[in-house]
Amino acid sequence: LGGAKSLRARKAPLPWPQPARRPLPAMSNPASGSADGNDEQFENMVSQSFDDFITNFTSEPAPTASTTDDHIVHEYLEQLTLMTKEERTTLYVDFAQMQEYNPDLADAINEDFYSVSTILRLTLQKVCNREHPEYNAAEKEFYVAFYNLPTKLAVRDLKSNVVSKLISFSGTVTRTSEVRPELTSGVFRCELCNTISDPVLQQYKYTEPSKCKNSACPNRTAWSLLTSAETSRFVDWQKVRVQENADEIPAGSMPRTLDVILRGDIVEKAKAGDKCVFTGTLIVIPDVAQIAAPGRRIELVSKVDTRNPTDGVQGLKALGCRELTYKLAFLASFVQRSELHAGLMSIRDETEESIMESFTAAEKDAIDRMQTTPHIYSKLSQSIAPTIYGHNEVKKGLLLMLLGGVAKASPKDGTQLRGDINCCLVGDPSTAKSNFLKYVCSILPRTVFTSGKASSAAGLTASVTKDEETGEFCIEAGALMLADNGICCIDEFDKMEVADQVAIHEAMEQQTISIAKAGIQATLNARASILAAANPTEGRYDKRKTLRQNLNLSSAIMSRFDLFFVVLDQQDERIDYAIANHIVSLHQHANLTHIDSQPPYTTAEIQRYIRYARAIKPQLSDEASRLLVESYKDLRTGDASDSQGSYRVTVRQLEALIRLGEARARAELEQTVSAEHIREAARLLKQSITTVERDPVDFVNDDADDEELIRQAEEAEMAEAERRRQEGGEAAGGGDDGAAADQTSKRVSKVSYDKYRKVSRSVTLYITSHERADERAGIRLGDVIEWYLNEQEDLDSMEALEEERSLVRRIIERLIKTDHALVVLSDYAGDEADQSSRPKGDERIITVRDELDG
Repeated sequence: LGGAKSLRARKAPLPWPQPARRPLPAMSNPASGSADGNDEQFENMVSQSFDDFITNFTSEPAPTASTTDDHIVHEYLEQLTLMTKEERTTLYVDFAQMQEYNPDLADAINEDFYSVSTILRLTLQKVCNREHPEYNAAEKEFYVAFYNLPTKLAVRDLKSNVVSKLISFSGTVTRTSEVRPELTSGVFRCELCNTISDPVLQQYKYTEPSKCKNSACPNRTAWSLLTSAETSRFVDWQKVRVQENADEIPAGSMPRTLDVILRGDIVEKAKAGDKCVFTGTLIVIPDVAQIAAPGRRIELVSKVDTRNPTDGVQGLKALGCRELTYKLAFLASFVQRSELHAGLMSIRDETEESIMESFTAAEKDAIDRMQTTPHIYSKLSQSIAPTIYGHNEVKKGLLLMLLGGVAKASPKDGTQLRGDINCCLVGDPSTAKSNFLKYVCSILPRTVFTSGKASSAAGLTASVTKDEETGEFCIEAGALMLADNGICCIDEFDKMEVADQVAIHEAMEQQTISIAKAGIQATLNARASILAAANPTEGRYDKRKTLRQNLNLSSAIMSRFDLFFVVLDQQDERIDYAIANHIVSLHQHANLTHIDSQPPYTTAEIQRYIRYARAIKPQLSDEASRLLVESYKDLRTGDASDSQGSYRVTVRQLEALIRLGEARARAELEQTVSAEHIREAARLLKQSITTVERDPVDFVNDDADDEELIRQAEEAEMAEAERRRQEGGEAAGGGDDGAAADQTSKRVSKVSYDKYRKVSRSVTLYITSHERADERAGIRLGDVIEWYLNEQEDLDSMEALEEERSLVRRIIERLIKTDHALVVLSDYAGDEADQSSRPKGDERIITVRDELDG
């Protein structure tokens, strides 16, 4: 696309006024004269003015009598020197400085940049050859890139009225092509007489010489291109597809796209997912697909055979102009990320040096003052999402997710360990889950917001599509690829299909996306944190069910989240009043100045602090390492003793503890992860493993179902009481009935689920260990009760002892009759006729069922 274009004739060139700082030679305006003469005068004027700007511009104050020219710094001459040392060919010019130095030159460039750009490039080559003759500038293609333009357009604003003007626009890169060499000036050999032609400039299509230089040669078509570096000139070329930013799309409209051409040093500056500002000019190129016959597609022909009898891609004359349709493309001279253009802070830079060098001394002093502030961790979390009231634990989790852990790579086998933290918000409706996601998207430049219900597996990861022009297959980036080195926010995560959830398993843990389709085998990077929001299956969160039962998510995807936050909408008069007052103040004043709890820091300060903190790579201390092992062991022990928790604790939770501890150290700009940081990480992780509230176990129904059980329990209690009184030397007289009545009345009818589970697990473990020690099946029920009572050290009275005895007996009976966790072996011994001789009450022999025991 493009190439050098000859300057078009100007009918009435306007004389330039004298610039304010440097006088320029007066440009005459003859009443009569050729267009070529006017063009030549215009070229000379632009060339002299641009040469003067490069050579003499300085941003320092005007020199006085006490200063000499030797001490004046000329920025663009220094940039030219650096450019020659680094073998670059692009000079970057601040358009605001040019407009201040020479407004007439700036206006001429702004009005017809496509034509003037050739003059600027030749002038730059001349200046470089004059200042640095050893650079051999005559053999190189130079480019001039402008930035810092006063206005920035949207993709929708690029229309025919701005064609060939110097403009800048912003958009999101969705697709990038590979870097290819573009022929800008070709030298050809005549195949009849071997005469070498003069350089031929290329315009829009492959252009050959019109005739041979040898006057005796009749050749006009037989040419061969000389591709050596000494003859023809090639330049790096790349095409990127830019889509309209999400906040610039009008309601009810589809996003517009535009092809942008990058050349020279600016190739590979824009990657898929970047929000960039492009500076250059809008050009009109033939729409080859529309020129073709109806229903026929134009594709690049890679071989010549009987079906494709052609010598390659031909020009417009061969295709025939059937419709007067063209399309717009953008020829970029400069690319800059939007966050740098708008002054935003990206928390994801690739190198630590680039982060530290980007801060000024004043900014570093402000960060140091923030670090020395007491309780900086709490104040930072309070500044997260200030429009949302409460949810302090969620804000702390989001702060740690923004800070992130340290990504590691094994030096031996290259194994990658992710440092990004994944969070999931679960809870009742209207608890600001989606607002948290929107806040994260608003403060970070490289974030993607998507909904789980409306997203497919290919839309979240990547898809293989066919290029419209070349017919080749290429990879279209999905949400996770677009959020590479950023955060992907997924709302309605529980509404995703199971197949779509499986597609992001690899991206959540290995942070890669593997594709093997349409002849393309590739592994793509998806180094993104995932912030998901999910609603319970029944609308509201049921605390009597596990987190997995409320969410209906697989264990594989739940274990990949480092933090779960269950947000409940609980009725509390004080909290309800505070929330209502907070929301009404926001609606009334439309800002944060009138709310009760003011955030300690602004969003810009938070962005700057997070970006600085992410450059720190904290290391684990010995004490923190020991505490990590102990915390993981406690989590595993608690998970084994309570199978009704949220999810199984795996090694991923240990890695989550490490990442959270590193993020906690970054919050205080510490170089070492201390034990205090690990304790805070363990506290947040334990909150994720939500305990399940269960109803108390009621024994009334058990008694109503089995009257024989009541009689046996009463007989056993009376017999036990009689035996203890005889051992104590007391008479078994008239108080028997009253004691039995008291014991019967003290029987507990309800017990908490935690107590019931604790007793049942202790009894089951004791029976199992006793059978293994004695190598025989079964144990007497009364012995189990006595063992349990002997283990209890907090029973300080006879009444408490009897209540505990009655409770344990009832729990064991429930394990036998209702839960079927225990089996009475004596019921299976002998014939049915011997039922009267079988042991009753505490004399029964019990054991654990085989499937539980195994």
